[in-house]
Amino acid sequence: MKRSTVLTEKNRGTWATVFVGLVLLPVVLSILKPLWAAEPEVFLEPPDARWEACLKDPEYMRYRHMDLLKDARSNVIREGLKGGITLAGCGDCHHNRDLFCDRCHEKASVSLDCWGCHYYLTAEEREELE
Repeated sequence: MKRSTVLTEKNRGTWATVFVGLVLLPVVLSILKPLWAAEPEVFLEPPDARWEACLKDPEYMRYRHMDLLKDARSNVIREGLKGGITLAGCGDCHHNRDLFCDRCHEKASVSLDCWGCHYYLTAEEREELE
């Protein structure tokens, strides 16, 4: 009976190298991907030039704006404290809800339930008020 020649003492190192290479390939590719990846697309409307500075830096607001809004809601509803952060205040800088809030939440697959109770002025309505 002939013995299999796939894995012999001679080629065991070759097979080990192939195995390690296949295991490490995804890790190496994920590390190197930023080198050839395209810059992310800017898809949000920039804030009004009059309001260059937001409450917090953009990176913080990108991930924590809902925490600020929830805290503000708790302050108003539970403690009766008015003022501070409001959806209307967001609209002062970010006039177009479709190009700011909705576009980002749609891209992140997050559904908003704010607009059932709250009204966000359109850009045209804001211009009429000014």
